[in-house]
Amino acid sequence: MPSIKSVIWPNREGLGKFLGDLELFLMDLIWNWPGAYPVTVKDICAVAAQQRTLAYTSVLSTMSNLVKKNLLRVEKTQFAHRYWPTSTRAEFEQRMYGGLMNQILKDLSSPQISHLVGSLEEQDSQLLDALYQEIQRRRRQYD
Repeated sequence: MPSIKSVIWPNREGLGKFLGDLELFLMDLIWNWPGAYPVTVKDICAVAAQQRTLAYTSVLSTMSNLVKKNLLRVEKTQFAHRYWPTSTRAEFEQRMYGGLMNQILKDLSSPQISHLVGSLEEQDSQLLDALYQEIQRRRRQYD
């Protein structure tokens, strides 16, 4: 199960399945931060302003939500809150998609497996080939 308590939006692309638009926008800024961590809300607002107008309070409340969801770690100082990401984007993707797939696979039956294979084939037959190769590789590990 994904480690953050969230709604999953199946029709959205990428990490938008797990994060709201502003959450994902801010996390992308943080994950791609050009300098050293930590960052402050003021830092994020300054960089975000190059792409879209955001109120300081909106950024602050969203970053607080990201702390609650364990995507950010915060250190509160007298003058500013300082934030660090708790994982890289790749680690977060792995955790979320891995958890989601584990939940889905727990409930699979033969007709659903057949549908999964058919969906892979419709999307891209190379995905089906990659699945087959991965199954073979893992089976060799047990031999």
